[in-house]
Amino acid sequence: MMPSQSTRIVYIAGYGRSGSTILDIALGQHPAVIGAGEVTSLTRHVWRNNEYCACGHPIRDCSFWSTVLQEWSKGWDSTLMSEYGALQRKFEGLPMFIKILCGVGLGKQLAPYALHTKRLFDTMLLASDAQMIVDSSKLPGRAMALAQIPGIDMRVIHLVRDGRGVAWSLLKGYERDAKSGLQKEIKPRSVFRTALRWSIVNLAVEYLSRKLGRQKVMRVRYEDFASHPVALMQQIGAFLELDLSHIGSSLQDGHPIAPGHQVAGNRLRMDASIALNKDESWRTRMPAEQQVSFERLGGWMLKRYGYL
Repeated sequence: MMPSQSTRIVYIAGYGRSGSTILDIALGQHPAVIGAGEVTSLTRHVWRNNEYCACGHPIRDCSFWSTVLQEWSKGWDSTLMSEYGALQRKFEGLPMFIKILCGVGLGKQLAPYALHTKRLFDTMLLASDAQMIVDSSKLPGRAMALAQIPGIDMRVIHLVRDGRGVAWSLLKGYERDAKSGLQKEIKPRSVFRTALRWSIVNLAVEYLSRKLGRQKVMRVRYEDFASHPVALMQQIGAFLELDLSHIGSSLQDGHPIAPGHQVAGNRLRMDASIALNKDESWRTRMPAEQQVSFERLGGWMLKRYGYL
């Protein structure tokens, strides 16, 4: 039987290369929580391409996800996965985000997406024997869509990292290496592109916060999390009504943490043990002209988050 109570979701929203994977893994250390990674990708491409789970197995050989997808698909047509992917593209994108933000009612058209999304989450909870799911999909549009689903109790962590550090990270390209967590070639991104998208995505999460109510959204700066994990995990714990103090202390002491069954996300999820690292190498290695280039477009947002 599916659980009758509200399905509890912790959604990490924000821009890429901001530490969502390590925060997902850290929260997943709590016995009542399953850190699931970027759940939006599970039915979009992870299962179809048999990509790797953080447990080290291809997704179709993973004991957890193979059980979840088998149960989720039971009793439904074989086209469920592709049809659900189409629903995700429709309801989790920016156009639908803007419609909902502007008060446009979705009515019955949301029903299939809501049904299958909640079934998937509930199946995950049953398979993991957990009480709460961390979904680090980051997309503000997905968060807005999830917020429209009856029976989902969602809390959003708006994770922010200094955009110059994000831009420096995205200037590097990587060749495809599926087993190490790189499912496709990652091409370098220009500072201009990153500044624009970083600003837009974080601003969209702020609008999401206003729509959901500030009691359901907590902003976390990655630099604060990496520097003061005890204090930050206590604050996040209070927000989620969980005792996360032992996790914060472990991170503070430099003890590595082990991934669970995270899908997609940063390639570090494939490491057997991960230590929290602030990583501000951009301050000394990123050319000054590139930092200035980012500040010209995204400086107002950097000031907003206390980075300037």
